[in-house]
Amino acid sequence: MLYVALFIAVVIASVGDAALKKSNGFRRPGPAFAGVMIYFLTFYLLSIIMTELPISVTYATWSGIGVILTAVVGVLFFKEKLNQKVILSMGMIILGVVLLNV
Repeated sequence: MLYVALFIAVVIASVGDAALKKSNGFRRPGPAFAGVMIYFLTFYLLSIIMTELPISVTYATWSGIGVILTAVVGVLFFKEKLNQKVILSMGMIILGVVLLNV
């Protein structure tokens, strides 16, 4: 159940990342406020998760999967491009997260 909660925290953080991108450097208050509030929720969930999982596993998994999910959000919603180096690097992140959690 903790890993489900951790995945939910990653998804929520990725939504927060998208809101912050939409805020245009905090020039648009609606998305900026949403992004900050979403991050408060994310950190609240992480604090609960870290009561049961080691911080090293929690944070590495959250940040690693978050990088990949945020890149996917960038491609799907912001028309960002991924090159071979980025794709290879994301594969290495996935491998690292899997090895860390085995």
